[in-house]
Amino acid sequence: MSDDASEILEAEYLADGKEPAKMEHGVAPRAWYTVFILIVSATFAMLDNNIVTYLTPYIKHDLHLSDIDLGWLLGGSFGLFYTLVGVPLAYFIDRYSRKWILIAGITTWSIGTVLCGGTQNFVQLFASRFLVGAGEAVNGPTSYSILSDLFPRARLPRGIATMQLGSILGPALALFCSAFLIKAFAELPNMAVPWGTIHGWQLIFVMVGSPGVLVGLLMAVSLTEPKRRTLPNQFTESIPEKAGVFGDYAVAFKYLFKNWKVYGPLFLGLAVSSLQSGNLQWMPIFYQRTFGWKPAFVALLNSGVSLFGVTTFLYIAVRMMNHYEKSGKHTGAYRVLIISRIIALPISLVAPLVSNAWLSWALFSFSTMTVGMAGPSQNVLMQSVTPGQIRGKLTALYLLIFSVVGVSIGPMVTALINDLAVGEQNIKWSIFISTAVFAPISLIIFISGVRPYARELERVKMLEKQAS
Repeated sequence: MSDDASEILEAEYLADGKEPAKMEHGVAPRAWYTVFILIVSATFAMLDNNIVTYLTPYIKHDLHLSDIDLGWLLGGSFGLFYTLVGVPLAYFIDRYSRKWILIAGITTWSIGTVLCGGTQNFVQLFASRFLVGAGEAVNGPTSYSILSDLFPRARLPRGIATMQLGSILGPALALFCSAFLIKAFAELPNMAVPWGTIHGWQLIFVMVGSPGVLVGLLMAVSLTEPKRRTLPNQFTESIPEKAGVFGDYAVAFKYLFKNWKVYGPLFLGLAVSSLQSGNLQWMPIFYQRTFGWKPAFVALLNSGVSLFGVTTFLYIAVRMMNHYEKSGKHTGAYRVLIISRIIALPISLVAPLVSNAWLSWALFSFSTMTVGMAGPSQNVLMQSVTPGQIRGKLTALYLLIFSVVGVSIGPMVTALINDLAVGEQNIKWSIFISTAVFAPISLIIFISGVRPYARELERVKMLEKQAS
């Protein structure tokens, strides 16, 4: 689609009578403000979810938990919420105001994080973490659906990559805060409260969870719901007005299976690669058991990697995708995804086995930065070819794979290898084994999907030309 046609379409979609349809390179100023709000939302979602990773040694000690118990806390509780609540919510994302769904989500996960600060046992902490699962369950599908209605396809990579800064800033902020908050509060004497005992690490949950309510208030007063955008003849299925959740998903699954050559490699590749990504949740414990590094020290080191290294590689990914687009290679997002995983594979295999702590950390850091390039690529791939009528549901199903497999099952795979095979002190072999098994398989699966995806993208481009 030409830039002129893109601007015409954007003016039509974004102008609402209250805001002039001014465009900057085909994108309205309101779109970039929305991106800023979504960055703030994603930052707090990732902060609330990721900070528990660096508190696990203290949680394990004070609540007398096994590695399998930690696996449930790190991912199982999160994935359970997504499965039971997040997927059904996507029905409403495709039909009702995404703004208010997002506000409800950030309020829920903030309350869940605060409640972690008052729990007394594994069951209570698991239930509180269950609520924190609202973060990705609501934040991901709503945010990507909104962005897809604000940005033309050619500029969607930049919009998604910019929004994903929140997914980087959140963990980076969690790491930075963890380094200082753990030092200041984690080892404080226990405090007696009417319902039991509060440990120092629990105060950290209260501190990071409380500000999320203010973010929800900011969304309520300043975020505008964009007009939904669809392409004529891209989606020909009929969705009854009163179909309900099951009826809506039946239509979405019908479209998904009809186009299985396009979506199959994306979904299956993500599922297999997510089994390996569970290793990230065990990094603080890996460094503590293998090299004696304290969690606060690891958090401080990794905060710099996330804040500066991952953001740099994210920028490189966007530049690469834009370069491919301008060169007429419209599968640039797929190319970036595959290149990043090819580079990361051998480094990820070597990193846990080297005997020098600093070399291991450097290798893991580079691998993390390289894999980070694939994040926006995968989301761009999904949003670029998915019809607007079912975008929320298919995005929710796609993110369900990462939430259930990567966040829930992935950490449990490492825990099972630890407890049942190699032993807790040999965690390096658990990380190596999962990487050696799952990383090559996922790479092959992704490669198999390039040609079918390219054909579907050409069809979408043709429909865009017809619409313009």
